[in-house]
Amino acid sequence: MLLSKSRFDASGISDTRSSRSAQMQLKSNSLDDLQAAVWVQAYDSAWLGRKWHTLEKLFAPDITLVSTDLLQPIVGREAVLNHLCVTMARMHVHEYNATDLRGYASGSVGIITYRWQLDWTVDGERRSGSGRDILILQPAAGAWRLAWRSQMVRHRPRVNFAFASRNGRH
Repeated sequence: MLLSKSRFDASGISDTRSSRSAQMQLKSNSLDDLQAAVWVQAYDSAWLGRKWHTLEKLFAPDITLVSTDLLQPIVGREAVLNHLCVTMARMHVHEYNATDLRGYASGSVGIITYRWQLDWTVDGERRSGSGRDILILQPAAGAWRLAWRSQMVRHRPRVNFAFASRNGRH
């Protein structure tokens, strides 16, 4: 799944349709790879498109974002939305790619893992990175809600080499 800001804008995906697609997949607490891809598409479309109302619907009230250092979790829907709002205000996404999506249910929770790559500018500095997300979803009102997210980041050089080489730097 490849979704850049320009591709998101051109796709015509609305936040209502995206959240509806993500919500319609819950049937007897099952979650497979295709359902996981649909849910992640709606989630990614919402944060890339800064559709805070859609994200609010996708988050459990007690959502927890675990920081990459595992030391500073962000807990609660309002706190997570504020964190994302502040982060995205400083950031321009050039390219985003989510691959290797896996989804399954375990008891009453859904588990999604996937790899991601991100090329972005934050505070005027071009960066690239990649990693893996682990999402724990809980069923609520016939839909999956994100209850817990952890991100493992594989650090890369701060400068995007493809970008730098076009400017004559090596």
